[in-house]
Amino acid sequence: MRREMTNDESRTTTGRSALAVVILASSFCSFAFAAPHAFESLFPAGGQIGSRVETLVSGKGLEKETLLVWSSDPHVVVLSGDKPKKFFLNIAKDAVPGPYLIRLYNESDASPPRIIEVGKFEEVLEKEPNDTLADAKKAEGKMNVTFNGVLEKAGDADTFAIRAQKGKRIRFDLHGYALGSPMDPAMRLLNERGVEIAAGHDTHNLDPRIEYTPTADGTLFVQLFAFAHPPAADVAFKGSASHVYRLAVTDESKAVTALSEPGKITLPAVLNGCISKAAEEDAYTFTAKKGDDLQISMRAQRLRSLLDATLRIEDEAGKSLQQADDADKDSLDPALRWKAPKDGEFKLVVGDRFQHGSAEHLYELTVKPFVASLTATLDTHAYRLEAGKLVEVKVTVKTNGTYAGKIKAQAVQLPVGVTAESVDVPVKGGDVKLTLKATAEVLANQAPFGVEIVTSAPDAAETVKASYSIPFTEPRGDLLIMTDTHPWLTVVVKKP
Repeated sequence: MRREMTNDESRTTTGRSALAVVILASSFCSFAFAAPHAFESLFPAGGQIGSRVETLVSGKGLEKETLLVWSSDPHVVVLSGDKPKKFFLNIAKDAVPGPYLIRLYNESDASPPRIIEVGKFEEVLEKEPNDTLADAKKAEGKMNVTFNGVLEKAGDADTFAIRAQKGKRIRFDLHGYALGSPMDPAMRLLNERGVEIAAGHDTHNLDPRIEYTPTADGTLFVQLFAFAHPPAADVAFKGSASHVYRLAVTDESKAVTALSEPGKITLPAVLNGCISKAAEEDAYTFTAKKGDDLQISMRAQRLRSLLDATLRIEDEAGKSLQQADDADKDSLDPALRWKAPKDGEFKLVVGDRFQHGSAEHLYELTVKPFVASLTATLDTHAYRLEAGKLVEVKVTVKTNGTYAGKIKAQAVQLPVGVTAESVDVPVKGGDVKLTLKATAEVLANQAPFGVEIVTSAPDAAETVKASYSIPFTEPRGDLLIMTDTHPWLTVVVKKP
């Protein structure tokens, strides 16, 4: 069994690293020169901290190849099994709960990354049949567990039984769409008589969540099914080997964040609030001088909150001076830059776009002096470079202000035999291209690299890593990981 690479171990530069490349290249001699085929899903899509999990990948053509696996973190190591589509996740005891990325790759290409998740609860695999309440009752589970399942075929519905305690609030949190599964899942909660007592569909994305407080001890049944994503003309339940999900069921008390009281605030400020009931608004009053340049930003959707936040600035008379809803097409959280038109007192008002409210409509609001910043986006997740040739990496740089110094784009962590000259970026941002060049004598290599945007102004010096968007079809809300800063580079050497 061969140990696969993690991000921190996959760099190849000189000396010892060059030897590693030779060893790695020799490991490819046993299979054909071909790109990884469709890596569609992984089941189960994660595991518990400190565990070793046997998992299978699905996708066309994968059984015909011996593929290697890259992990985005050394705390999650992926080992190949005794069959082409079989792998093991070795999750360290000190791994942090949350999402990670893995890739399949070979000597000529790499698959898009897929999301896996590390959890802190016991992990349970679904046992078929589990379509009916009677089936689910036979495998009744305990609380604080993560169920792993697949809606394998059209019309499939999975049911799980949970023993509940009176008065102890339960949270059912499903991750399917958020893992990148092609599904629009829904969930309903049934009592022992099969009567629906709660239901969930969309939250901050297409995944459902239910919170419920039992009124008596007994068994509850949670039932899962899915519609098509991208949307289809019919509304029938859908399923496939790629309809993988993880359902966390817990009655643990959630960590409570101290909420800021609406009222007078001093800037700069970071405020934690909640729109706790319908049509409610939180208003914060602050003093500003004419010309004060402020950056006001909100985190709600990014915190998995139910709040579809709006921001509004009013003067002392209650006149609206500026307002914001979504920051841009990629973010449902609002943000705005505002300059005070005069000395005085102003009011910052937070609300919900649809005037909804609950204990789950939480937000974090930041108000601080404006400082120019930038973002950098790559055109794709992976690049292929042949010996003696070159490949262009397109980078889109966006700034929200003007930089006094120079801005440069540069490629970093490149393997031996691959070089790239840095390029200037317009101070107002724009598209630039980095050219990666391989020598004729370069060794075969497969590993991530990086692209950095560096600013040189003394008062605004910073280094920003360029990211690519996790490939997905028609996003309708956040995945567990939306972007990554480790694009893949495959260096190909023609065989004699």
